[in-house]
Amino acid sequence: MNYAQILDKMPPAVSRQLLGQEWIKSAAAHGMEAREAFGNEEVLGKLRATLQSDEEKLLRLIVVRFGSRPFTPAELEKETADWAAALVKTALTGLRSRGLIAAFRKSWGDRLFLLPQDGLRGWQAVFFGPGCNGVGRGGGAGSPWNIGSGDNAKLRQLYEQGDKPRQGLPLDLFLLLTYADQHELPLTQRGALHKRHVQRMTALLGFDETDLAGCGLQFAHADTYPVSLAAALDFLQRLGLLYRSRDRLVLHKPRLRDWLTADEALQTDMLYRLWTEHRFPEEADLQHAVCLLDKLTVGTKIRLSRLTAELNRRETLTGGEEEGARFSLRLVQKWLQPLRAFGWLEWEPEDSGDVSVSWLYPVWCEQRANEERKAAKPSAFLYVQPDFEVMISPECPFKVRWEIARVAELVKSDRMAVYRLTKESVQRGADHGTPPEQVLELLESHARHGVPETVRLTITAWGEQYGRVVLGGVTLLRCADAQLAEQISRHPKIGRLLLEKIGDADFIVPAGKMTDMMKLLDAAGFSPRQASDYQAEEEAPGPDGEAETETLKGIVYDQDPVQYLELDTRLPSAEEMYPGMRDIPAVWYRDSRGYHVSTTLKIVRQAISWGAPVLAEVEGSAAAVWIPRRAVERGDELTLELSDGAGRNRTVPAGRIGRIRILLPGLSGT
Repeated sequence: MNYAQILDKMPPAVSRQLLGQEWIKSAAAHGMEAREAFGNEEVLGKLRATLQSDEEKLLRLIVVRFGSRPFTPAELEKETADWAAALVKTALTGLRSRGLIAAFRKSWGDRLFLLPQDGLRGWQAVFFGPGCNGVGRGGGAGSPWNIGSGDNAKLRQLYEQGDKPRQGLPLDLFLLLTYADQHELPLTQRGALHKRHVQRMTALLGFDETDLAGCGLQFAHADTYPVSLAAALDFLQRLGLLYRSRDRLVLHKPRLRDWLTADEALQTDMLYRLWTEHRFPEEADLQHAVCLLDKLTVGTKIRLSRLTAELNRRETLTGGEEEGARFSLRLVQKWLQPLRAFGWLEWEPEDSGDVSVSWLYPVWCEQRANEERKAAKPSAFLYVQPDFEVMISPECPFKVRWEIARVAELVKSDRMAVYRLTKESVQRGADHGTPPEQVLELLESHARHGVPETVRLTITAWGEQYGRVVLGGVTLLRCADAQLAEQISRHPKIGRLLLEKIGDADFIVPAGKMTDMMKLLDAAGFSPRQASDYQAEEEAPGPDGEAETETLKGIVYDQDPVQYLELDTRLPSAEEMYPGMRDIPAVWYRDSRGYHVSTTLKIVRQAISWGAPVLAEVEGSAAAVWIPRRAVERGDELTLELSDGAGRNRTVPAGRIGRIRILLPGLSGT
């Protein structure tokens, strides 16, 4: 989950308050989208200087230990066992008040806290630097370590399974979209595609089940869909390109036009963001690895041994070579292998036992993608052969290839695709709105060496034969007698919907106008009877997809446990932080004084109940901050166990405590 999604879940007043902070307004004044400021490295670097020391310390711990994984108060308490609990509560409240940490409430009242994913990316760079000691600027060598024989065998097996030609995820999805354009996709009563379509669509993909086996994806209709097709359909539905309309899957034409207009660099960027948003690893160490890998430039290699060394330096991964080897296997299975299947990166086991990784395509790099889009591109992408085959070069825009796919049969899909023009395919294109003369215009506009004369003459001949006979769908309107038929035909609104009269009492009505006809007849008092073969349903979406689409959700279940939880925007009050504060003497937390041993014991016990530190003179030493852990009373002997906050405890008699007062973090004047 990212900050934009969290802000959308907030009450408008709370969202406006967070976006009205000075550091947000300052970023917006420099042209940045206000919501993007929460994850921007430069903005967060400046914000860091304004954080309280305890807030910065806690935020760094959250980044290291939890990453973008939701965590409970109990987990946070375990990680901050040496801290004063009140300091943790106050620091967490401060981070929440700035909107940096979000809180969610479960149905039974328990809380979960979360550093959003874009916050992790930004704060990782702020606390630890931009990358692996400059690896994003061209480095890559590391000190290799040997993976155990068992793990090495698994890596070799994974590598060999994935060692096959890749056509890239944008092209995979393109082929599914063309299939959906050319075929009706009815759904079963359970809501799944029919088996024949599942088999044909799966065969179009350049990746398979073995590539995604390590992701642990769970999805609807797992008994019908292979995981590869489920993942592809999930992308299409989350993009809004394919959606369910009653009992079938249909294309959303306006979104499809926008998608085909975008080049492959922009499509890849959108797809990778979708994948990271919904499939981000659950484990914090893998999350940190993903964020570091994203900073690599295309072609730059990094060994996983170096990556693990960097994670060790950041304390996000602990352990020696054995733990590093296990980490590498997890990273490959859950992240690198799927991205390799989508054609975005390559990873390879080395003879030394290490693993090298490099990007094949820029992801998460908008500036680089924008520069590529501005580069001059050719307009001739096609090679039209005399045998009616059309070869399409890799630089061909998807918009042009889409038009070719509508009028030709796919022979081979690769970086260089091959289609074949046939009489049936050209006439199919005409049925979808691309007449033969437009087919010739399309070929001539983009053919590198022109269109062979035989191809031109044949397509022209196919066009002359097409459309001489027309089949159209109509509906029969049957009246009880000729007198009623005459009355209906004279009705000013109903008469306009009648195409032709048949005999004395029957009319032909356009099939798509039956819903309107039923309403008009009923309003005119004719009380039409619904024939058994007519179903009073809403009309199907028109060619431009005007029908309402469902919420953009995929069929693969999100692992994010907080997306359906209630967002908790209320911050704790002083009474909640320090319950019973009004029932004790205010001097205990306002002034440093010396007290009788029994009173000192009460003060320390009150501090313990609040988890608050104390400012105390211990055994004649200067006043210092201590965290009281225990107050023990054995007869006349009163002893206190104090901590210095660094894990070192000491036990002192209560009588050796001089001046003392309770510190209440978060409250002014204490």
